[in-house]
Amino acid sequence: MNKYPSSGSISVGDQLPVMRKKANEAELFLYSAASFNPHRIHYDRGYAHHEGHHDTVVHGPLQGSWLTQFVTDWAGPKARLISIEWQNRASAFVDEEVQFSGTVVALDTLESIVELEIFERKADGTILMPAKALVRLEER
Repeated sequence: MNKYPSSGSISVGDQLPVMRKKANEAELFLYSAASFNPHRIHYDRGYAHHEGHHDTVVHGPLQGSWLTQFVTDWAGPKARLISIEWQNRASAFVDEEVQFSGTVVALDTLESIVELEIFERKADGTILMPAKALVRLEER
């Protein structure tokens, strides 16, 4: 049995396994450096407080990378991510666990293309990022 989905093994309404993430201070600092983002709210707690945040803010693009990882980990190495889009609705903060969940909302079995609805949420259920993705699954 293959651990990755195929168009014949999934149905509309299927839930993707939940993925959890938590960024620490070192990760936020390194992501700021790697992405050439000098905004101090992403690595300086005191400055983030000064700007009105209750803690150091996780980068939106880092969360977008996590969304992409969520989809590609589920789909497998032979699948192809066709498109992904998201909206930042609220902030995530350092050392705060977030969770990613998704649902199959459409399936083209002839082309092996699946449409996913995805959400990143805080532990209290607050939606941080709603997202949509199209994936061409491995054909078997």
